[in-house]
Amino acid sequence: MKNFSVKVLCEIAIFAAIGFVLDILQSGIWKGAFANGGSIGLAMVPVFIISYRRGLVPGILCGLLLSLVQMLGGIYVINSSSMSGWKQTFGPFLQIMLDYVLAYTVVGLAGAFSGMYKNGVGKTKLVAIIVGCVLGGMLKYFCHAASGIFFWPGEMWGVSGALYSWLYNGLYMIPNIIVCTVVMVIIAKVYPIFLNPDEHETDELNTFADNASIEEEVE
Repeated sequence: MKNFSVKVLCEIAIFAAIGFVLDILQSGIWKGAFANGGSIGLAMVPVFIISYRRGLVPGILCGLLLSLVQMLGGIYVINSSSMSGWKQTFGPFLQIMLDYVLAYTVVGLAGAFSGMYKNGVGKTKLVAIIVGCVLGGMLKYFCHAASGIFFWPGEMWGVSGALYSWLYNGLYMIPNIIVCTVVMVIIAKVYPIFLNPDEHETDELNTFADNASIEEEVE
């Protein structure tokens, strides 16, 4: 129940909104730079933050909410009329799932390393941040690359569609992973309480309890 308190749900919504704004900003900055979509920025950072603050499930929920809000802002679906067989029928659905619904949702899997970060000491905390962020970023990279493989089956610029998809999506996803991981490491070093609020919240509860006891004694 702790993971689904009103406070945590509010945090999930707030960080998803911040991620949405960052996604819009970086898309605007890099508009036209990548012919088939893509941008470089900090949109994954809010999902990483909530993942380490609150754990795996809140991280996934934040990523999913960000994905759904992003879709409300508009989506690009490849026309499947030129495709054949099952791709013509299920192609648009698969693309939406991979490029939109799952792309940010899987970033929240970094929350699997939340416990390792909070309970770790020294370099263990740093490893937890790096491994979790790289995992979340690589899973997002995989979603976009897998989507491209479906829709670029032939050769592109002299290479197979599969290789082209990995190379193209890697042009913006690899820098994204590096930048967001570095930012998370900086946050963990400069302001660690932001990623581990439990101790701070415990202090607040103790202060509240002490104040309540004092008031009762006065009465």
